Amino acid sequence: SSAYAGFITTIVGGLAEMLVAFLGKILTAEIGVLLAVTQYNDFITSPPVTLGWTIVRDLVNMFFVLILLIIALATILHYEEYTYKKLLKDVILAALFVNFSKTIAGFFIDFAQVVMMTFVNGFAIAGGAGAGNFVELLQINQLLNLKTDDVEISTMNLVMSFLLAIVFMLISVVVVGVMLAVFVFRILMLWALVVFSPLPWLLNTFPAGKTHA
Repeated sequence: SSAYAGFITTIVGGLAEMLVAFLGKILTAEIGVLLAVTQYNDFITSPPVTLGWTIVRDLVNMFFVLILLIIALATILHYEEYTYKKLLKDVILAALFVNFSKTIAGFFIDFAQVVMMTFVNGFAIAGGAGAGNFVELLQINQLLNLKTDDVEISTMNLVMSFLLAIVFMLISVVVVGVMLAVFVFRILMLWALVVFSPLPWLLNTFPAGKTHA
């Protein structure tokens, strides 16, 4: 009957609105954290990175002394592959680049940040700073307020529209959550890469290390 159908749609609609509102709060929190994470740019100045890079740099500088000794011995023994004529220039350049490796890494990261923020700003403008903009973007309000004149059809349409609104919100929460995880992982990986950035310059100074540099 009409009353029974109206009762069902009212209950289902109320539950759907509550669930969408709950998912909206989760989405709002995720978007706020996501925008904060994407704007992070202390990749070369954070204390763990500064300390770790200093330790790696000092160890690499110690290896340069060992490499110079190997070059001296190879030159005396006429071992052509490791003589000063072939390696000394690379060692001097590497010693210079090692001590500026953090600055070099920071330059490339800053360039990548500019490109990334271009897309993030587009995302922020489209999605706004909260889940309300995503609700409008996905037209979830229209789904929750769907109405028709035919009671039997409207009951099915309303139930399906409520379910569709919930599915859209769930997809939004999952997608933004995955994006957040990727950006957090990106920060951790860039920290590690900056810390170990002196190593490629060291490996590039001798033939056995060039393939790994």
